[in-house]
Amino acid sequence: MFRTRAAWAAIGTAAALLLTGVPTAHAAEAAGAEAAGAEGQAPDVRWANSVSSDLGTLQVGISSDSAITGIRAHLVSAATQQEVAVVENDAFTLASGTADDGVWRTKQPLDLPALGSYDVRIEATDADGDRTVDNSAGSLAYYVAAVFEDVRPDRTEIDTDHREVRVDGTLKGRWPGTRELKPLADHPVDLDVDYWTENTVRTDAQGRFSGTVTVNDAVPVQAVYRHDTTHPHVLYGESEPTRIGIRQVATRWTIETPAAPRTIDFGQEVTITATLERETPQGWVPFEGQSGGVLYEPSSGGQFASVGYFTTGADGKASFTHTPWETGTFRVASHSDDPFIAPASSNSPEITVLRASTFTSFSATRAQEGGVHVEGAMDFPDGWTPGVIPVHIQHSRDGKRWTTLRTTDANWSGEGHAFSTDITDARRGYFRARFEATESFRGAVSEVVRVGR
Repeated sequence: MFRTRAAWAAIGTAAALLLTGVPTAHAAEAAGAEAAGAEGQAPDVRWANSVSSDLGTLQVGISSDSAITGIRAHLVSAATQQEVAVVENDAFTLASGTADDGVWRTKQPLDLPALGSYDVRIEATDADGDRTVDNSAGSLAYYVAAVFEDVRPDRTEIDTDHREVRVDGTLKGRWPGTRELKPLADHPVDLDVDYWTENTVRTDAQGRFSGTVTVNDAVPVQAVYRHDTTHPHVLYGESEPTRIGIRQVATRWTIETPAAPRTIDFGQEVTITATLERETPQGWVPFEGQSGGVLYEPSSGGQFASVGYFTTGADGKASFTHTPWETGTFRVASHSDDPFIAPASSNSPEITVLRASTFTSFSATRAQEGGVHVEGAMDFPDGWTPGVIPVHIQHSRDGKRWTTLRTTDANWSGEGHAFSTDITDARRGYFRARFEATESFRGAVSEVVRVGR
């Protein structure tokens, strides 16, 4: 049973004290006697509040050492401190848990005279006859819940030239006493972009609203109702967010130089020139005002080098000179702070860097035993050397067509990379030493020496 107390405002002081849970002398004596005679534990009223999804429904959490047999709730206006209603035991039902440790809810939403906050005072009795009065059990939030319907943006994707999004929807309120949804007229609605308010509009007589926001990134858009002093009894509400996507402007790099793979000597400069373009309905055009940088990336996967940074001019070009220290490629890349501009990058054809090698000496002499003794030395003037230095000893009868007779290694001698070997049964003719080019070093040929019988 549920009784409103609006008609009982003239009840005397003794009755008022009783309703607020302060016992009269007789009631105090009865309570004391009851407590003295009780052997069990009194019910523990843990809390009382509104159901969050159904604000007009009161729920109470109670536990005891025996089943709860009676619940009575007194509702007191937080604004006036006047009791406005009593909710009797037959209005409650066990919603979860057990009879000795559970949550009881009112079967129907409460019908109170006004919206607002209400203090809840609970009387609870268990099967052993133990009774508890809790004058501060909790509070009932008897407010209108803001509910959004049919909130939709007019687009879910934007581009650099179309960043405005219109949001339409309807704001309604769910009344706590009836659960009825009614339009909320002339209420403010915030239109949030990435959870920040970008525009505030007001609802019409049917609760409908419409407004435009500017979206500058791939972020969610939603409608939000926040507390408004002119409508103090309508609580916060928000629509489901809709994520707005971005259609980026396509960009690309075209590398003019080097246009093809090249082989250079160590220490030689190379110019990298590239043009950044953007796609338009009229085709690809130079893209001005875009920032980026150029790196030189070794093919071996070693440490890259920064070549330079740029901002493209009206022709969209970037140009730098660089002296590569090993084989690799240039990488040109641009990235805009504007999320509507797609990043772009490109690698140049490979630049093969070869270090110099040279023979500093070579000799071939006929030995008494009839063979030929060959010796010589090599130098690598760029400061690096191969891990292994194979030297091919070659012979030619006419000085034009050469045959490798033997391969030996040149090793550090303290002054250079020396090699020597003896070739038995060597015929007369021409002798030379040859170092074949590698991925990092140019090849070299020694001077030619003629050896007779």
